[in-house]
Amino acid sequence: MHSEQILKQFLDELKIQSSDPLNLDSEKFFKKQTGQSEQILISRNVGKINKRNTEQQRTIVITSENLYNIDKKTIKRKIQIQNIFGVTVSRSSFEFILHVPSETDYHYKSHENRDIILFYLSIALKLKNKDGLKIYLVDQEDLQPFCQHQKISDLKKQVALHPKSKLLFLYPNDFQLQYINMQNQPTKSLTLNHKITVLFVNDKLKFRVKLDDYDKNAIISNGSLTRIFLLSQKTDRQKVLVLKTIRSTDIDVDLMEFFLKSYEKEPFIEQLELCIRQTELIHFLFKFVKGGDLFAHLQNVGTFTESQAKYIIAQVGMALQSVHEKGITYGDLKPENILVDEQGYIYLTDFGYGKLRVYQEFKKQQNINFSLEYASPEYLKYGDLTRMSDWYSMGILLYELLIGISPFYNTNKDVTIKLICQGELHFPKGIPISIECIDLISKLLQQDSSTRIGFSNDFKEIQAHPWFSEIDWVELKQKKIVLPYIPTIIEGTLIQAQYIKLEPLKDDEKGWY
Repeated sequence: MHSEQILKQFLDELKIQSSDPLNLDSEKFFKKQTGQSEQILISRNVGKINKRNTEQQRTIVITSENLYNIDKKTIKRKIQIQNIFGVTVSRSSFEFILHVPSETDYHYKSHENRDIILFYLSIALKLKNKDGLKIYLVDQEDLQPFCQHQKISDLKKQVALHPKSKLLFLYPNDFQLQYINMQNQPTKSLTLNHKITVLFVNDKLKFRVKLDDYDKNAIISNGSLTRIFLLSQKTDRQKVLVLKTIRSTDIDVDLMEFFLKSYEKEPFIEQLELCIRQTELIHFLFKFVKGGDLFAHLQNVGTFTESQAKYIIAQVGMALQSVHEKGITYGDLKPENILVDEQGYIYLTDFGYGKLRVYQEFKKQQNINFSLEYASPEYLKYGDLTRMSDWYSMGILLYELLIGISPFYNTNKDVTIKLICQGELHFPKGIPISIECIDLISKLLQQDSSTRIGFSNDFKEIQAHPWFSEIDWVELKQKKIVLPYIPTIIEGTLIQAQYIKLEPLKDDEKGWY
């Protein structure tokens, strides 16, 4: 395979691209010095520290073959990737040293670019089949004592002068989390509660994560297992996230970590940005969805038109389909667990992050925090929770969007259970509903799950129902459709008070420790 194809394939696997914001690839002075098959991985400006401890502006370029040190438009040094022995990194400053045996080391400093440079260096080494990027992690701010500014004829002696600290090997595939957690290792002065481990980061090029980077601002709502907080970044108050925290004893942590390793962004699933473990606590940080939840919208409008409901249900169906394809039952569908963005597109929330509701087909599970009127007959009778239970709940949701109340609602819970398990489905007179819609709801709410629509071929069977005939599924998945229901959003206002009600924090809820 051609070297360019190999690099592209590897970057695609890592879900990143080459990063050349300085456009060195188009500079004639640089192209004259590179090989025909040489490809830029990254270019960044940094500070180079000389032996007199003076900082000078330089540019680093890492290609598939070499690392270049550039002063303006002059290449001062060209180092073959395979000759880089390792890197010393300071935990107390933003300095780092590239160690090059048989040559001289390079001492650099960069607040913005150090970590991403090291990540791409690990990629270049991987392309050369090297054994990962060797990193020496030290606590000193000034790395001058670790830098060899002069060549030493005895290579073994030069290598022996490298830092006497723990040596770590980092590889591109797991570089990010290992590097972040390496930086987050607590010092002896910190208490146990300050120890954090980052389990997931959605941004592949984010290499610094600390809980102290975020402020808790308010409570958005109360979930089944936890309060849900609104966070903001200290450096940019307009960048907000949603926080859900649970105790590690409430979930299967191994299962959760397995799930996070295969996490992929889905168009209609709430987007996880960070997952951080703080001793016995697990913090989930999600992208903030400005429109609030569907329950607030239902309260606001009373009922939706059939066209509006159709597009909401179509998105819910695609979200559930993606969940089911992973062998997972969602298990808690209700308006409160569906978020709505500014364009009217929806996101399932509370997915897999409460009790981490992961169930194989036909597995029994008793301790679900269901909204009773959305529970399926097979769950209430036998404790069976399968993908067919999700389709039953979607039928209840569709009915409620059109009628304004669930079909078996009763203030007496025992009566509600009896109606779900034994009652007949009725549609009130005076509310116009098409024959196709009534047919779909009836097929979704079949008592026997084996006769329920979706049993044979999951959502593909439901998609084929005549009620959905007008929907362009590809356009909808790509979010290219102007939807029939779009929330009323006040421009320039972060929190839409008509959809999101904030509660003030108590003193003991404001901090992290």
